[in-house]
Amino acid sequence: MTTYLYDAQTSNSPAAFQPVALAAGNGYNERWLQERIFELPALLPMTEMFAHGESFVPLCREFPLRYGSSSVFLDILGVSATGRLVLVECKLWRNPEARREVIAQLFEYASLLSEWTYSDLEARLKKARGLNGENPIFAAVKAVHPELNEGAFVDSVNRSLERGDFLCAIAGDGIRSDLQSLRRLLAAQGGVLSQLALVEIRTYRDATGRTLLVPSVPLHTEVVQREVLVRPDGAPLERTTPLDEVTSTHEPTAQPKAAHASRLQNRAFWDRFIEQVKFDHPDQTPPRHGGNNFVRLDLPGPVQGLVAYREQPSTAGLFVKFVGAEGREALQALIEDQAGLEQEIGQPIRFKINEGHDAERAAGLLGVQFEAQGDGTARDVEQLAWLLRTCNALVNALRLRLGSMGS
Repeated sequence: MTTYLYDAQTSNSPAAFQPVALAAGNGYNERWLQERIFELPALLPMTEMFAHGESFVPLCREFPLRYGSSSVFLDILGVSATGRLVLVECKLWRNPEARREVIAQLFEYASLLSEWTYSDLEARLKKARGLNGENPIFAAVKAVHPELNEGAFVDSVNRSLERGDFLCAIAGDGIRSDLQSLRRLLAAQGGVLSQLALVEIRTYRDATGRTLLVPSVPLHTEVVQREVLVRPDGAPLERTTPLDEVTSTHEPTAQPKAAHASRLQNRAFWDRFIEQVKFDHPDQTPPRHGGNNFVRLDLPGPVQGLVAYREQPSTAGLFVKFVGAEGREALQALIEDQAGLEQEIGQPIRFKINEGHDAERAAGLLGVQFEAQGDGTARDVEQLAWLLRTCNALVNALRLRLGSMGS
């Protein structure tokens, strides 16, 4: 595939860039790729790979990590403004053995780093780079993110080390399906490689020797990413935004008195929920009534907030609607982190991504549902207990991830 560089401001013909195979014999090898990423950190599209708020500040190439009586070397060590260490390995995909080994290497490097403290990291970095002065790690990040607070940043890096909470990336000239499958397996099982991203950096060269580097994060659409949340009657869950529609759907022939009594019962249920719900997150504001049989809660980020709802006779649920282009990116990041979310919440999560012209406004939604087994009062008790527990867990999980995203 030929790529063209077109300049409308000149009369020159478009420059044609031909793909370059990365190989040991032509100078475009793993070391060359490592050097380009280190000098051009924006080659790693951190938002697409991980989440909003993550960045990449390179600290060291060929970073030594002691292993027994010798040392092993991480291709690139960096750090994000959030204080999470970034581990990057560069591999060409022509060698099947290298594709298998790179996972083992990253696991080894992450495991070794998880035994260090911030002071250990600083001392090793000073020795490897020949650096002087106080806190060169923070100095490097401060130069890119001048708003950072040193104490908070150091604490965040220490937590990253203690928990083994690293952002790991494999960069190469192509991503194979076997590596994608392994990445999903690691994400589902958690551990030090649960945040593993793959990035392709395609290389092109023109007749004058200029080189064009094109990074991309392979996106693989899975069934769960296109699954539409529906009510038992088959109507899309999105229609529950004004949840009065839900009541009218289930009570098409209800008389005014019966409908009024039902609304009073619903109001009493949500009054109990608002009175009893407790949030671990100190910044979470209380719920507020939104309409018949649902309440709303505020959340940060490109969302319309969290909605807790009931659908008669037995369904209860929670959903978050994402808005705009930032909402779509945030939703994609959460889909990539689905296994971690479900582990924290203790519930299966379903996603919907909108397509077409409406996608620019309403990007999609995330939701969880619960089916009560009892009837009457027993059903209400089941639903209330589930909503109290799951709402707190979902708030904790989403505020952690959405807090750094723009509103």
